[in-house]
Amino acid sequence: MLKVGYVGLGAMGSSLSKHLIERFDLMVFDRNPDAIAALVAQGATAALSAPQLARACDVIVLCLPRTSDVQDALFGINGMADVLTAGKLVIDQTSGIPQETKSIAKDLASRGVAMVDAPLSGGIPAAKNRKVTVIASGPDAAWATAEPVLLAMTESVFRCSDRVGDAQALKLVNNATGAGYRMATLELVALGRKMGLSLPLLVQTLNAGEGANFTTRHMLVGLVEGRSTTNFALALMVKDLNAALALGAVTHAAMPMTTSARALMQTGLNLFGKTAVLDDVIPLIERLSDVKFKTGEGEFLQSTNVISADDLLTLIDHAAMACNAIAVCECVAMGHKYGLPMLQMARILNVGSAWSKVSEHILPSLASGSTPQLALTFKNAQSALATVFQLAAQFGVPLTLPGTALNLLGLVAGTFDGSDVNFGTIVRSFDGILDQQQSKAT
Repeated sequence: MLKVGYVGLGAMGSSLSKHLIERFDLMVFDRNPDAIAALVAQGATAALSAPQLARACDVIVLCLPRTSDVQDALFGINGMADVLTAGKLVIDQTSGIPQETKSIAKDLASRGVAMVDAPLSGGIPAAKNRKVTVIASGPDAAWATAEPVLLAMTESVFRCSDRVGDAQALKLVNNATGAGYRMATLELVALGRKMGLSLPLLVQTLNAGEGANFTTRHMLVGLVEGRSTTNFALALMVKDLNAALALGAVTHAAMPMTTSARALMQTGLNLFGKTAVLDDVIPLIERLSDVKFKTGEGEFLQSTNVISADDLLTLIDHAAMACNAIAVCECVAMGHKYGLPMLQMARILNVGSAWSKVSEHILPSLASGSTPQLALTFKNAQSALATVFQLAAQFGVPLTLPGTALNLLGLVAGTFDGSDVNFGTIVRSFDGILDQQQSKAT
């Protein structure tokens, strides 16, 4: 029986490693003795140290907060690399830095040790129920050994390439896209609430319309139902967005929506402290917009005399759709520049937090080299964003990400001359548009 070692028994690592007990001879290690004891009670074997685990096991799985922690676990004082012998495999489940992971893999390869990176997408409940998504990459021979180990943890395993580090890069694309959706959507919902629309009506409208995304289907539904949808640390999300922006800088990909999302989340982290979780972006937007999402579900403010409730709902849906399209395209453009296969991005991104109604059209079209056809024209997108921004100014709502989207469309308004060209045309050329603007700026 293959002997598997698991290092890093936090909430995610503990949830995933327990699934290995029935299929493999499992040895575990963590700095927290209670975490080790909990797995031992379920049938695992305890290691007294990480090197002991590395010496005893054929496959070593690492689930640590950062690439620097992986580097230290392998090559630091009492690191595992010195006792890893040729033929062994390291699986890194950290949401790490692709370039640094590639360097780690190269160092391990010089010792005859293979590596696969396999970051995770999904929360603790998904991990406990074998529903979490694993994105993996690595050489064919290493993959042959890694695949059954990963499939024992979850039924959703996707290999994106044979290059170590590509899975981590794709995870950054996924998280940056989802962050753009999340913050833009919450800001638009804050505007609707400030003008008197009820949260259930806003959520129902968005989920039935073209503005639907992972946030409207999960976080906002959970908010309506009075339950949390994630306990993911906000600090880790900010870490991932910093890494995504760093990768954007390396690949010369402009990422203005991601930059704005990162700024808001960093603000939330500074405001609520290191223990903040991703759900805390809700009270963040509430405070910045001076509104409560759930309380005061009053009547629509007809006193504005500028727009009907139905028209406002349509505008918010159209604005959300435009923001979704721009968010997914700028992040996919970064991934494409990094060298991620477009077909694999299209296959993987639509099953996680990068999903949106428009991504279902955009990603397959970009993968096939065709122009996506969206239920929105350039003129309507620009008009919707401009109108919600005017209303935001009137009602005191920041609209940071929708404002960024509006400015981006303003940069190319002359090219399309405010015409009724399908918004998918802008999507198809967005990579080049952003490159041109970045070149002008530099």
